Amino acid sequence: MKILFSGKKGMLYETALRAAGTSRPEAMTRERPFQIEAVPGSRLLEMAQSGSYAALIFVVENEPDSEPVRWLLQSSPALPVLAVLPGGNARLRKELQREGVSQVIEAGNLSEAALRRILHERLAALPLKSQEAPEPGLTITTDLHGIRSSLTAIQGLAEFALTKVRGPGSPRKPLEGIVREVTEVEGLLRRIERKVKPHRLAPPK
Repeated sequence: MKILFSGKKGMLYETALRAAGTSRPEAMTRERPFQIEAVPGSRLLEMAQSGSYAALIFVVENEPDSEPVRWLLQSSPALPVLAVLPGGNARLRKELQREGVSQVIEAGNLSEAALRRILHERLAALPLKSQEAPEPGLTITTDLHGIRSSLTAIQGLAEFALTKVRGPGSPRKPLEGIVREVTEVEGLLRRIERKVKPHRLAPPK
């Protein structure tokens, strides 16, 4: 089973990479070995869209690092994403869950062996693509991501226009209203998406 690995490089990245890449027999279930492939961010989107990988492990150190996860979920909604965090950042955890990641794993003070066990348990829970019938939620999820992409474009134009409007006058109010309403609609779409998103992993026990 081929797994992509990417994210913010640093101590947590190296620890998670070693943990994910060390496949011990006692950590496996259903006799499914894991082939971990670490890729730079510049190639991640292309490889995630190839359909050759069963999941992505993405290391996120802080909130700015979560932006690539958002774009990846929009472009490859069927690819399960396991986000690995340092721990202790409830806001970041909630943000990633709201975006629709399959699992959020907080490393915190976990040893490398403990992190390896958790990662392998989550990976082993992935469905076998060859044995699954296409899920009806996939088309819906793709459509939702298309809507979200359009909303993101609208929001971007409104935010750009705001930079050209100076002062607290009335011209700003309609633009601020557009940004606010788009943000609320995107939140609703994410909640709908989580209910129909295919290939989600079982919640941690």
